[in-house]
Amino acid sequence: MPAEIVSEPQLILWANHVIGDANFREDAKCLGLVRGDEVLGVVVYESFSRFNVNMHVASDGSRRWLNRAFMMAAFNYPFIQCGLQRVTGLVPSHNRAALEFDLRLGFQIEGRMRAALRDEDMIILGMLRQECPFVPKEVSHG
Repeated sequence: MPAEIVSEPQLILWANHVIGDANFREDAKCLGLVRGDEVLGVVVYESFSRFNVNMHVASDGSRRWLNRAFMMAAFNYPFIQCGLQRVTGLVPSHNRAALEFDLRLGFQIEGRMRAALRDEDMIILGMLRQECPFVPKEVSHG
């Protein structure tokens, strides 16, 4: 059975559980990659503003969710469909794997929020539409 990209509100609950009580805001939207009843990965978007949205990724722990079609959908939603000019990622400072993954995707480190979590800092990452490798060049500048 092939995996399919879906947008179902219950996937936000799945992502919240995987991330560890992220307590997403009421404006949260999501895209998920599912195969039958199995959730492979979910991207949650929240804190929408006129130009930016926060983007969170949760997976089943495998790399089965990581494919070009899902990545294109994940970035085309905020940049093309919503018309935003940037996405922001927030990564706990201990999560080196997530930080390295985000940097390989094209995010850039923009700062650090000291003591933003109980016992650690949060790393602030950003990606502009024109920097995104998953957005077609003909639409990357608006």
